[in-house]
Amino acid sequence: MKIGIAGLSGAGKTLLFNAFIGEEESRQTSGIVQVPDERLFKLSAMFNPPSTVPATVICEDCLPVDTKVKQDRIKLFDGMKTMDAFVMTIGAYRCFDKDAVKAEVEKLRFEILMNDLDFVTKRVERIERELRALGKNAAEKEKEAHLLQKIQPVLEAEKYLNTLEFDEQELKIMANYNLLTVKPMLYVLNITENTDEQQKNDFIATVREVLSKNNDSSPVIAINAKLEWEVSILDEEEINMFMEEYGIKELAKNRIINEAFSLLNLLTFFTVGEDECRAWNIRHGDTAVDAAGAIHSDLARGFIRAEVVDCRDLMELGGLNEAKKAGKLRLEGKTYKVKDGDIVHIMYNI
Repeated sequence: MKIGIAGLSGAGKTLLFNAFIGEEESRQTSGIVQVPDERLFKLSAMFNPPSTVPATVICEDCLPVDTKVKQDRIKLFDGMKTMDAFVMTIGAYRCFDKDAVKAEVEKLRFEILMNDLDFVTKRVERIERELRALGKNAAEKEKEAHLLQKIQPVLEAEKYLNTLEFDEQELKIMANYNLLTVKPMLYVLNITENTDEQQKNDFIATVREVLSKNNDSSPVIAINAKLEWEVSILDEEEINMFMEEYGIKELAKNRIINEAFSLLNLLTFFTVGEDECRAWNIRHGDTAVDAAGAIHSDLARGFIRAEVVDCRDLMELGGLNEAKKAGKLRLEGKTYKVKDGDIVHIMYNI
């Protein structure tokens, strides 16, 4: 899964990216970010394996969306099409009032929306030509034309497509479009240490007001990207001391990662043992066979059944044998829908 950090020039998205990957000054624009999950480390403490592997997402620092260089714009939007979700960075640190925040949010949204509208407008023109040429043999193209008639006026009204619902057939057609405004988004206000609580809340309310007028319920949070970056390059002991001194229970970057993870409709299941404890990502609604495939294709191909126990039950009872004796370890078949926090052991034969 890939999350793009998007924003206008100078919004602080690169600083936020560096905070995510924990590097002082990175020249790379893509990095693997661990998804923080306390449950995994509690499980690891129980089994004490030599390897503990968290779930991960790929994070990418996008070019500024307001770049005027033609080649950069092509590279920007081609890259954004490969993303699964976006962290929309707002440079609130440079905004003196709510109007300035509103202006930046609207400009950021407009730049992204215009890319989609340009694509859809050209696609409509092409479909109309194809429909005239095909005549009576145009059933498939008519389905696409109907979809375009649905989404074009929404974009022309400067609303994002992630506010709409699409049926399975429409989603199948749209998969080829890679439209940006249909992807889930998280809005992050980049504030400073001088931003007081009232101003922070006002800025958050301003962004939510812009979104609500467009029927958009995307989450909005505020962080100090510079502080997050400064903390991220400390060693683990120094980070813990810093958090204890200032009474911080969770770093803001972890909140962002977890929010983005949630936006992607992902859940976490675990595999545990003396060799390794590991977190895996699949989508809500995926089955035990999908979970097996996430681990290895051979496990999905030769799937027989899965042993499943909720990680909370395992931690409370103290081990797999105890969970089995308590009747908490159960056997599930191919159609079982995996739940967040499940510990899964795949039984297979190939």
